[in-house]
Amino acid sequence: MRRSLVVTGLVLGLASGLALPALAAPVEKSQGVYVTYLAGLKGDVSATTARVEAALKGAGFTILAVFDNGAPAGCRARARTVVFAQEAFAASVLAGGTDKAFGLPLRLAVYESEAGIAVALANPVSLLRTFHASSVRDAVAQKVVDDVAAALAPVGPVALKAAGQVRESGEIGGMGGGAFPEKVVPVVSPGKAPADVAKALEVGISDATGWHTVYAYKASDDVWVVGVTNAKTEGRAFGIAGEKRATTGNPFPGLDHAAAFPIEIVVARKATGSSVQILKEMWRMKLYFQDAGNWAFMKNMQMPGDIQSEIEASIRKALP
Repeated sequence: MRRSLVVTGLVLGLASGLALPALAAPVEKSQGVYVTYLAGLKGDVSATTARVEAALKGAGFTILAVFDNGAPAGCRARARTVVFAQEAFAASVLAGGTDKAFGLPLRLAVYESEAGIAVALANPVSLLRTFHASSVRDAVAQKVVDDVAAALAPVGPVALKAAGQVRESGEIGGMGGGAFPEKVVPVVSPGKAPADVAKALEVGISDATGWHTVYAYKASDDVWVVGVTNAKTEGRAFGIAGEKRATTGNPFPGLDHAAAFPIEIVVARKATGSSVQILKEMWRMKLYFQDAGNWAFMKNMQMPGDIQSEIEASIRKALP
């Protein structure tokens, strides 16, 4: 009976000339950790980044930061990352819990490749599948992917292409993998409001030659995300990411993973003060760099632990 009523309602709607809402296209099952929008562009990284930033602003996105990524030793190619936000997307992400703030904000890398300048986003569809262990946020994430595509149309011919590790479920398996909730690491719990803690981190993590803050983002009244990075760490990570894909013409292809940085520090309100959290770094490296292969992780086994220790020390130093 219910099916009959629904069909009848549709027929009546069409007969009366009412416009029915278009059904959203299903989200692709296979998703890359990154999605490439533009490739083979002429020009340079700085000029292209300026056009990308202007296009995003024009589409209503909020620009939080633009910075030069580190590069592997001997690499002459450049990469820049634009960190930006969309209020509606942030609200949808946080509706799933404050820990999902590790999926915020958005990051778009502009980098040089053998074919020219390329532009790629850390893919929110893939990331939120991993954080939720399901496709429950697919539609929300795909919408922002499409919004970015529309925004970038004035920059060049947009053609979405999966890049990085391609996953169907978001699951991260193998060495260093596992479920997301188990990989959230509480560092400190200051007795201050999130805004005050975020400001202290922004000011206190400021070593220009080491770990430093790139942005402090107010995702909501209760949640801030502080992004930190280190040019040397980035360069090493991109070198490792591209080792097995390197060619004579493109010896450092790992720059296509530039949107993996900055690394997120989440500050969330608690009953008394705030909780400052990071992701277990081995797991985060698998999240963004799994396509480098198991051998790459085995050869650089100490690196994730060193990164985590350094970031935790920076947090504690900034919040005495």
